[in-house]
Amino acid sequence: MSHQINYSKIKHWYVRLLSDWTLKLSIPLKLKNDKDFEEKLLEKWQLLIDKIKEKNHRKIETIWDDFIVIFGEKIEKDNEAIQKHLIKSKNSTTTFLKNILEQESILLLDKYSKLLWIPYDKLYIKDLKSKRWSCSRIQKIVINLKLVHLPKVFLEYVIIHEACHLKVKNHSYNFWKHVESFHPEYKETRKELKKYEI
Repeated sequence: MSHQINYSKIKHWYVRLLSDWTLKLSIPLKLKNDKDFEEKLLEKWQLLIDKIKEKNHRKIETIWDDFIVIFGEKIEKDNEAIQKHLIKSKNSTTTFLKNILEQESILLLDKYSKLLWIPYDKLYIKDLKSKRWSCSRIQKIVINLKLVHLPKVFLEYVIIHEACHLKVKNHSYNFWKHVESFHPEYKETRKELKKYEI
């Protein structure tokens, strides 16, 4: 477990869990040499973190030595179609995945922006660290590259979400009504998507 320990002139110890699952411990100076206390504290928090991760988070399967995960399906790297596309992408797996995600996203975005009678300016595919997607006030949409590894239902939800933001810029009742009209089970999809570590 990754952790940081800071000893300072405080009366009580406290712990912060950072977004990357690193534990940040602040411990009173008087306990600086109490290794037993530190070990028990770390052990206790590790058990808690493991439970939270198991319950709420799923790692995204991405690229392994012999296969790539595309829209939730494991595809062998030596697959003829994969090899053909990789050659087109100059053997760059990232470029290859961006192209696949862009093609699927544009099809969906065209469909939903037309249904909403509102255009979008441009679609960007980026390897985002902290966001899944975004829509700017000037109708530019950004999609996280990691969505290429998840089942298509999640990509469709994200596209619907952002297409609705083309029309309604906030998360008001009106916005969610638009989302629901295209994806009635959006609450469950949204909940499941949040479980993935993106």
